[in-house]
Amino acid sequence: MPWKVLVEGSNLDFSAAHFVTFERDCEPLHGHNYAVRLDVSGPLSAQSMVLDFILMKDVIRTLCKALDHKFILPLQNPHLTLTEHADTWEIVYAPEAARDFLARVGAIRYVMPKWSVALLAADNVTAERLAEHLAVGVRDELRTRGAGADVEELMVTVYETPAQAAVFSLRLAPP
Repeated sequence: MPWKVLVEGSNLDFSAAHFVTFERDCEPLHGHNYAVRLDVSGPLSAQSMVLDFILMKDVIRTLCKALDHKFILPLQNPHLTLTEHADTWEIVYAPEAARDFLARVGAIRYVMPKWSVALLAADNVTAERLAEHLAVGVRDELRTRGAGADVEELMVTVYETPAQAAVFSLRLAPP
C-alpha cells in the first residue's frame, strides 16, 4: 500500500483519569493528557485522496470527546468487582492474590457518578487498549458514514506522555 495519510495535533486529544490493575497491585487513580494520531493507508480515490483529512479529524475528535474529562472504566477487568447502580458505578479492587498489598494500603473502592464515567470494553485501561478502542471506533464510524470503503489499514497512536505511546493497527478487509 503505497499511500498513507495521517492527522495529529489540532485538538486530537483528551484528558482522562484511570488506574491500571495487576494481580497483586493496583495503581493509584491518576490522569493523563492523552494525544492521538490517526494513520490511514490505502489506494487513492478518484479525487486522489486516501481519505479526506476533514473526515478523519471529525471522526477521531468525536471519539476523543467521548473520553475527555472522564474516568475510564474497564468493564472486563478480572481484578475489579463492578456494581452498576441507578446513577453511580461502584468499583472495588480486591483480588485474593493482592491480600498483602491491600493490608498495606487498605481497601480500594471508588464510587463514580455515571455521567463522569466512560466505559471501555477491555481488561485494563492502558494506552494499548485505548489505541485499540479508538481504532475500532474509527473503523465503525467510517462504516456508519459510508466512507473509507477502500481503506486497507488504519493505525491509532495514543500518547500517554510526549515520550511514550502505544500503537494499534487494524487491517481492514478489502471490499
